[in-house]
Amino acid sequence: MIMLIKVINSFVKQDKRYAFSYSQKHWSALAHIEGFLGQFGGWNIVEPTDACIIGIWKDTDSYRSFMNDVHDDIFYKNGQKASYDKLETTLSSNGQFVKGIYHHTRSSIVGANYMMITSISHNNHNKSLIPFTLISERDRCLSTFVFADEHTSTFISLFGYAPPDATKHVLQKNKIPVQQQNIYKLEKEWTVLQTFSS
Repeated sequence: MIMLIKVINSFVKQDKRYAFSYSQKHWSALAHIEGFLGQFGGWNIVEPTDACIIGIWKDTDSYRSFMNDVHDDIFYKNGQKASYDKLETTLSSNGQFVKGIYHHTRSSIVGANYMMITSISHNNHNKSLIPFTLISERDRCLSTFVFADEHTSTFISLFGYAPPDATKHVLQKNKIPVQQQNIYKLEKEWTVLQTFSS
């Protein structure tokens, strides 16, 4: 299943973490938006001023409709703009869900307490040669969301009650060029899931 994945990195001063977290809880209206599948996020376990939120959408059309008609109303009402210093957004319309211990998007998000985001440089030659087992421990990984652009593949791996071990050194040992790898403790109150209509 191809999906749209949105990655939001917010840089939040220490004294504004509470305000940011409080406003992030107020995105529950997403649950009723057509084409929305789920949203989750948390704080970097090493850099406490780095917050990352992942949004999952059915397709580009539903996401654009949300941005045009609904986003600003939620955003300005919850006052989140005043709680961060900088925001960076990455969008990919070629996202894929790769099952691990869990076989479904919803159960993976519900069961996750940690996520590890790994970005790897590639070219046309090595893009398909990245050994997936080196990215995350398959016996512990609940599932992974994957997307790629021309030069980078990104893996968002979800884990349960214990934080994953960083695998950057393993990748580098196998001569796989890692741009970045970060581990986040998920905030359960930031999670929003699609509401199914009866």
